Amino acid sequence: MKYAKLSNDEVFASMAELRALVGDEVHFLTGVGLYEGDTKGVARRSSTIKVVGEVLVISHDPREINERLRGNCFSVYPDVILGREKERFRVLYLESIQGVKTSRSCQKLDLVFTDGVLLAGIREEERDSKSLIEHSRKPFSQSGTMDPYTSRLMVNLARPRRVLDPFTGLGSILIEAEWLGYRAVGLDVDLKMLSKAKVNLEYFGYSCDLIQGSATALPYSGRFSVVTDPPYGRSSNAKGMKLVELYQGFLSEVAELLEGRLVFATDSNVDWRDVIRSAGLRPMYTHFLYQHKSLSRAIYVVEK
Repeated sequence: MKYAKLSNDEVFASMAELRALVGDEVHFLTGVGLYEGDTKGVARRSSTIKVVGEVLVISHDPREINERLRGNCFSVYPDVILGREKERFRVLYLESIQGVKTSRSCQKLDLVFTDGVLLAGIREEERDSKSLIEHSRKPFSQSGTMDPYTSRLMVNLARPRRVLDPFTGLGSILIEAEWLGYRAVGLDVDLKMLSKAKVNLEYFGYSCDLIQGSATALPYSGRFSVVTDPPYGRSSNAKGMKLVELYQGFLSEVAELLEGRLVFATDSNVDWRDVIRSAGLRPMYTHFLYQHKSLSRAIYVVEK
């Protein structure tokens, strides 16, 4: 059995990302997902999953944990998911590692205390935070530019084969789609933004089709998963079009070519579920991600 340690900041989005990456058969403890299989790259490819590994033992009894660990050498990484349990965990931890040699040169052991049980597991993968930090340093950026963590999360939630971003902007979503290995196409009505997106993509060694055009008249007949960040908030009057008209046109177009999922971000103060349904699409769930004191994003996950 595998375990995955989830993000404490966006726990429900992290649960959804894990399901998207490994399938829906996941059992959750607080802050931890458990699943069967040998899926590679789950933590490395994720935005919110911190580590993945192989479960050694799960038990309420620290003696049972110790029986499995005693006599071995580990680099131990203790973690208390619920902060109020720190004092209790300290006692359980000391009992669990009696007779265990600890060294940074030995294999990594996660010892997690959550929901009244201890989980001991051998760490196999970690999130590729380095690539996320690198992608935040693209040549062109501006206020409101989507960060790599949210962009990668959205691409993973889409479970894509091919990705279409009809509001490309500076290319944040395309960069993550390319890094994850998906074929991607970008569309934007603003030619200057497309030029900047091209520079950003090439800066990281990526390239994809970039086309000037309107999201309300998509020039495609193929099938795509759609991952995008449409205008919202202060951009409520996009190129002379009212925001509701823009979303109605965009969603109607997406309904014609969608394969798999549509994942899009918007201002959490506006509810687009009725507009989604009127386009013949089905809103599955919505995640609310706090950005700063004046903006929380709503991430909609939609299917046909």
